[in-house]
Amino acid sequence: MNDNTRAVRAGIALAPLLLTTLLTGCEQGGSSGGHDGHDHGPPGASSDEVSLTAGQVKAAGIKTAAVGSGLVTERLRLTAVVQENLDTQAHLTPKVPGLVRSVRKHLGDQVKKGDVLCELESTVLGEATSVYMEGRAMLASTRGVLEQETALLTSSVTLAQRIFERENRLKEQAITTMRPFYEAEKALAQARLNRDSRILELRREIRQQEIKLHTAEERLRILGLTAEDLKKLEADEEHGHGRYPLRAPRAGVVAARDITANEYVDTSSKLFLIQDLSRVWVIASVYEGDLARVRRGQTALVRLEAFRGVTLRGQVTFIDYRVDAASRACKVRIELPNEPIKGWEEPFPLRPGMFGTVELVLAEKKAAVTIPESAIVHEGEQNYVFVALEAKQEGKDDGKGHDDHEGHDDHEGHDDHKGHDDEKGHDDHDESPRHRYVRRAVQIGAKGGDIVEVTQGLKAGEQVVVEGTFTLKSTARQGELGGGHSH
Repeated sequence: MNDNTRAVRAGIALAPLLLTTLLTGCEQGGSSGGHDGHDHGPPGASSDEVSLTAGQVKAAGIKTAAVGSGLVTERLRLTAVVQENLDTQAHLTPKVPGLVRSVRKHLGDQVKKGDVLCELESTVLGEATSVYMEGRAMLASTRGVLEQETALLTSSVTLAQRIFERENRLKEQAITTMRPFYEAEKALAQARLNRDSRILELRREIRQQEIKLHTAEERLRILGLTAEDLKKLEADEEHGHGRYPLRAPRAGVVAARDITANEYVDTSSKLFLIQDLSRVWVIASVYEGDLARVRRGQTALVRLEAFRGVTLRGQVTFIDYRVDAASRACKVRIELPNEPIKGWEEPFPLRPGMFGTVELVLAEKKAAVTIPESAIVHEGEQNYVFVALEAKQEGKDDGKGHDDHEGHDDHEGHDDHKGHDDEKGHDDHDESPRHRYVRRAVQIGAKGGDIVEVTQGLKAGEQVVVEGTFTLKSTARQGELGGGHSH
C-alpha cells in the first residue's frame, strides 16, 4: 500500500470523528448566544474556510508545502512488454538433409559465432565432397603432368638447339653442306612448337579443372563448410564421408532447440533459435488519440514489474505504421541494452515477456508556480487547493462584534458554559492558535508526473495542503450541506 492510499484511508476514518467533534462543539456553545472563534450563519455560509486545532490537524495527518517554481516534465504513461530484438536472432535450418549424429549445444547455452551446434551425416554432402576431392586430385595430377612434360619438352628443345648450333658452325667453316644445317634448323623449330603447344594444352586443361574445383568448393561453402573444414577434408575421414557441422551464425543464447540424436532432418527443419540478448526491445502501446504526441528520439523511462524501484532510460526508435483494429493502439519500440541489474546476478536480466510501464517524456517546461499533484482536489471540472492561512488565537477580540458580548459574565447560565469548556476532550474551546485553511480555485497548466503547473490562483511562497485534503474537503462540504460552520 503506498503513502497516498494510506492518507486517503486515514482521512476517511478520521473525517466523521473530526466533523462530529467540530459540530458538537458548536452546538454546545450555541446556548450562550455565540462564542468567540465560531462563524455562525445560514446553511453553506463560509464553507470555503476551515479552522482546526493542533490535535485535529495531527489526527487528520495534514501536511503543507510551499508553492514555488519548478521544472514540469509532461509525460505519457503507457503499458509495455519486453520483446527480443528481432534484428539479432537467427533460426537455424540445415542446408542438407541428413541424420543427426551429435548435439553439442543445448537450451540456454551461450554460443559464439562459428561454434558447432550439431553434426549431421549427409549423403548429399558426401557426394558434393567427393566431387570436390576428385576435382582437387585431378587438378593436382594435371599440374604434375604439366611440370613433367614441360621438363621433357624443354630438354628436347635444348638438344635440338645444340644440334642446330653445331651445324651452323660447320656451315660457317664450310666443312659440311647446307642440307644438315636446314634439317637441324627445322628440328629445333618443331621441338619448340611441340613444347609450346603441349604446355598450352595442359594449361587449358588445368584452367578447366580449376573452374570445376572452384564450383565444387563453392557448393561446399553454400552447404555450410568453412575454409578450415575444406583444409581438413583429405585428413578427416568423417568429413570425407559427409559429416556436416551446423554452426552458429552469430553470438547469442540458444533460446530454442528441436533436435535429438539419430533423428533425420531435412532442409525445412528448424533445429535451433539463437538470440542475441545483449539488446532488447520494449514494446509500448499508444492509443490512437495520443499518437500525434509521440516522436522518434523521445526519452522513455521504463519500469518493469520484475525490478521494483529500477528505472531504465531509453529512446523511442520506431513507431509502427499500423494501428491495431481491435485495440485502436499503435506499437512504439524502445531499445535498451540488457545490462546487469543490481540485486539479480543472472546474465541478461531483461527477459522477453516481462511486463511493465513506459513514460514518454513529451516536453519540459520551467513553470513559475508548481505544486504537487496530491495538493489538488478535483471536483467535476473544477480544481481547487487548500491554502494554509496564518494561525488565529481562539478567544481573542478582533474588534468586531465586541458590543454583542458585553455583560456576557452576567448572562444566565454562564457558570454552566464555563464548566462546559473544561469538559474532557472538548477541543473547540482550546485557547491555543487554530490552524486555518481556505479553499481556493486554481487553474492548471502543464502536468508532469507528480508536479503540476498552476497558472492562476496561487503565488510563490504560499503554503498549500499536500496531505489530508480529503478531511478538509469533507469538513468544507459539511458546511455547504447545512452545517453553517467553518472550522
